[in-house]
Amino acid sequence: MDFDWALEQLENYLTLHERVPLPTGEMRSNKKTRFRGSVAELSNIENVVKAITEVTYGESPRYVREDLVRRLIWELTEGDEVRARLGLAEPAPSIEASALHPWVWEAARPHWTSGNHDAAVWAAGVNVNSRLQRKVCRKDIGEGQLIREAFSTDEPKPGRPRLRLADPTNPSLFQDLQVGASNFGQGLYSAVRNVLNHVDADEHSIREAEAIEALSAFSLLARWIDRADVIKTDPVP
Repeated sequence: MDFDWALEQLENYLTLHERVPLPTGEMRSNKKTRFRGSVAELSNIENVVKAITEVTYGESPRYVREDLVRRLIWELTEGDEVRARLGLAEPAPSIEASALHPWVWEAARPHWTSGNHDAAVWAAGVNVNSRLQRKVCRKDIGEGQLIREAFSTDEPKPGRPRLRLADPTNPSLFQDLQVGASNFGQGLYSAVRNVLNHVDADEHSIREAEAIEALSAFSLLARWIDRADVIKTDPVP
């Protein structure tokens, strides 16, 4: 988050909601002041504050009030320091887009920058599958089945290469990595990517925090696929 920009927007909310005198000709006995901001300005800044709140607290408020804005200002300026002094805060890891695997971020970036998190995750999943198809030279089966067959512990068959994350001479490590990658990938496509096929165009099912986690998961899967060795067998003559 750009903290300076966010603070500027929060201060702008307070400024736009200051009461100012109405022009003399518009004054009434029961109405002598109005908000400084126009209706359009007030609506826009409220949406901005909702977005800042979602990034800060993980959820968007139904209503925006002055007390929420002042709490956000405190959170961004003093919250971490106060919690640290009270022993309540520890350094937390953060995820930079540039740290995601290129297969994921290159596909997700145009959608992410436009604010469409669902499309960003969907595109990342499609691209990772496309790269897997290319690596094992298979486009004849669906995503989940392709993951299952690619990471299978079975020996390769003609037209069915395998990906190997470890040497079978270390059976415990081999089994854990192959089965783990298979289950992880199948679950990711089933519970995340495929679900997005059922989301209406005007409905968003993934919040920003969950979308970041989904992209991180696809990034991990992409790294496994990228680094795995391809094992093939020749066709039977």
